[in-house]
Amino acid sequence: MKFILFLLFVSAFSPAFSQEKKWWEKGSENETKTDDTTAIENKSDSVVEQPVGPGEINIIKDKRVDKLIEFKSTTIPPASEPQIDGFRVQLFFDQSKTEVNEARAKALKIDSDFDTYIEFDAPNYNLLLGNYRTQLEAEKIRAELSEEFPAAIIVKSRIYFPEVRDTSKTR
Repeated sequence: MKFILFLLFVSAFSPAFSQEKKWWEKGSENETKTDDTTAIENKSDSVVEQPVGPGEINIIKDKRVDKLIEFKSTTIPPASEPQIDGFRVQLFFDQSKTEVNEARAKALKIDSDFDTYIEFDAPNYNLLLGNYRTQLEAEKIRAELSEEFPAAIIVKSRIYFPEVRDTSKTR
């Protein structure tokens, strides 16, 4: 047992004594400086210092990288107004956006105060009308426009807060 402890002691501490630099000496002649010079050791153990000049880095990249960085760094603003659950009248839908724009122009000729929205729900473009809190309000508008848009239906949707119109008469 004593022999094993002796071998362990010798194998653990012998590498510490085999170093060139002695641990009890504070400084050494072979230390290198860390400022703007580099130290080169010759075979004769003397240190020769050479000045280091400014470096140059060339970065070669594709022009599309800048476009990609610009695209990824843009922030998408949140919806400009708060939204609630409500109803809209779907007046028209078609796969052609020009047909939907013509139907929108037709609806705006009837009443230019209508809030119209075009949403793409693959493969169709939907023309939606209004911001109604109740289904009854949306049904009234659908009934008024049923002559021009016979395929109009009521759909649940996220709506913007509808305008509150003053119905009281001034006296």
